[in-house]
Amino acid sequence: MKQQIINLFKLNRDKVLQNRKIPKSTFYDLDAFNTAKKRIFTEDISEISLLAILNEDTINIAAYKDTEINYSEIDIIYVELKGINNLGIIIETIQQNIPNPVILIFSYQESILIQSSRKRLNQIETEKQVIEEDFSTPWLNLQQPTDLENSFLACLDISKFSFENLYSFYLEFTRLLYQSVLMQLLGEFKFYKYLDTEIIESEIEKYLNKEKLIKHLKAEQIKALEFSDKISLEQKIINLQAEAELIKVRIREVLLMWFS
Repeated sequence: MKQQIINLFKLNRDKVLQNRKIPKSTFYDLDAFNTAKKRIFTEDISEISLLAILNEDTINIAAYKDTEINYSEIDIIYVELKGINNLGIIIETIQQNIPNPVILIFSYQESILIQSSRKRLNQIETEKQVIEEDFSTPWLNLQQPTDLENSFLACLDISKFSFENLYSFYLEFTRLLYQSVLMQLLGEFKFYKYLDTEIIESEIEKYLNKEKLIKHLKAEQIKALEFSDKISLEQKIINLQAEAELIKVRIREVLLMWFS
């Protein structure tokens, strides 16, 4: 699995590839690392590795630093999981305790999930960073990827992102991760590298909220005892599905207008 990831990201070049294991105990003395988190790291993680480092020396991309952000190095970290129930806690713990911008690649069984977090400097504790936004893909099957997954996976080559500076590189990469939701929405995938995600962000959030509500209502429908309740819930589901389809249409229209 790890070698497939190295190949997908094209990391086996110059000084980029590190592939050095990070002992899980490295995290045990960090801020807010309690017994519960230690148990999660012990039971849910098989391996943590510093897979690659991107900085001026390894990939010849300029650093970017001002009073609010410090993008002098990007770390690509590989985490092999034994279970995924505590994935959110693992992401939060790693991202909060590594000051550099991090691209996290999780592997579980035959699939991977890629996550990133935009960070800014903590104005009180300047050696620390504050997480502003998180981005992640769905689980992507590497052993038998669908055509959609293959379209997304083909975009991971690090040489295809901005070489202006490391901040631009990371922003572009997070844009790719954010757009992974379009696979679900549109049933196709194309990376809109220069798309201002804010123009579709609200529509995507509306769609995801409706999908979440549909899932909840379907669960309620299964538990409902009265036939009339089942019919009422079915109508609500149909209405929400129709609204979700309209959102898809609006997103397609925006993308067509933006890139026509």
